[in-house]
Amino acid sequence: MSFDPITACKQAGFAEAFLLPNVSYEDWTRHRNDGAFHKNADFVRDDPRVAYPWANACLIAIWPYQPFDDDSVIAPYYLASNTSYHIMQSLIREWNAEGIPCERAETPYRTQLLQAGIGCRMDNQLWYYPPYGTYTVLWGVMLAIEEPVFTESHANKMICNHCGACTRICYGALQNGEYDWKKCIRAYLENEPLPDRFLPELNCFSGCQRCQDVCPMNPKERAPVPDAVRAALDPVEILKGNIRPALDLIGNNRKKQLIRQAIVLAANRHRKDALPYLYTIGAQQGELYKTELQYAFHLLQNSESMIE
Repeated sequence: MSFDPITACKQAGFAEAFLLPNVSYEDWTRHRNDGAFHKNADFVRDDPRVAYPWANACLIAIWPYQPFDDDSVIAPYYLASNTSYHIMQSLIREWNAEGIPCERAETPYRTQLLQAGIGCRMDNQLWYYPPYGTYTVLWGVMLAIEEPVFTESHANKMICNHCGACTRICYGALQNGEYDWKKCIRAYLENEPLPDRFLPELNCFSGCQRCQDVCPMNPKERAPVPDAVRAALDPVEILKGNIRPALDLIGNNRKKQLIRQAIVLAANRHRKDALPYLYTIGAQQGELYKTELQYAFHLLQNSESMIE
């Protein structure tokens, strides 16, 4: 029986998958060289043929998610990203064990799909694919398989009606149909400190999806926040040191990110019960979280920070 990676992805829980030929993405490279992308794009391979000379195909799979009915807990993208990452990694291990050479692709997934005529780009610069809209996580895998059957390419069908809703609600990253990542709060939610201007705007863990939620073309269904998720992401619990449940949800490599955001969220929610734990963090790791602690102390005790 021939290997069918698309069916295998769907059986594992992915909603859709596409098999694409390896080509270069010169327009994407020019945009990166012009500074259009976050520094994380430095690690993306713009020409799979050069980066993965052993591979003859790239599989890109879609994991859709529903936004929550309460947007003050977490942007659900990150929960879906963590879950789907581990499922894809399991598939890669399974395929390699079966003698199918493969590894996770570090390639520009959205550009690959758009160039193949799959989905379209919205004014908020996110990739749209019905019926999931922009609420998707993408993962790619480089493969070496016999006689790959590539997904048929076709012309993009524009979905965006250019209503301007995403631009109006954005903090400033979207202007005149262009996206400036330096003005987007999600660009600063890895492990580095948030710029001061974003501190009052942080209203949930791991970012912002306002431009998606207001899009009239996106699905309107909302999912309730699971009790376990709400409990794990209580900022005061994280500041107490009960961080493991939260890390299990969004990934073990996000500890500093969680603590930074918990400090800011406790302040923005006027959680004065966080003060004893903020003092402890200040005494032990004050320099690491200096910006966030100064902001929180100023808001919660209306005085100057105790961090020198």
